[in-house]
Amino acid sequence: MTFVNDSKATNVDAAARSLALFPRVRWIVGGQLKDDGISALQSSLDPVVKAYAIGAQAMEVVRDLKGVEVEVCSDMATAVRSAAKESEPGDTVLLAPAAASFDAYGSFEERGEDFVAEVRKATR
Repeated sequence: MTFVNDSKATNVDAAARSLALFPRVRWIVGGQLKDDGISALQSSLDPVVKAYAIGAQAMEVVRDLKGVEVEVCSDMATAVRSAAKESEPGDTVLLAPAAASFDAYGSFEERGEDFVAEVRKATR
């Protein structure tokens, strides 16, 4: 399994580009969604095995993603642990949130650092 930190993917276009790079994705998504949510990503979901929704608007992620299993996670640690535990060979655990970080973090960099720290814990 591979872990990819694309915390800078704060909108649907950037997240769609990230999703397209990998054949099997365990997608960590959510935060402070933009005005039109993430429903525009529907056509980009083919590689998504499962989504792990984080942040204040996690239930909106569940609502907007059709045809994809979504687990609501209370925080980054839970999302990373769940994705790592459920991953199969060849899976990519991708943080490409399609949302701003300000509901839980001071910046997208801080969110990315938290992801990296949780990956280190989960892969010890």
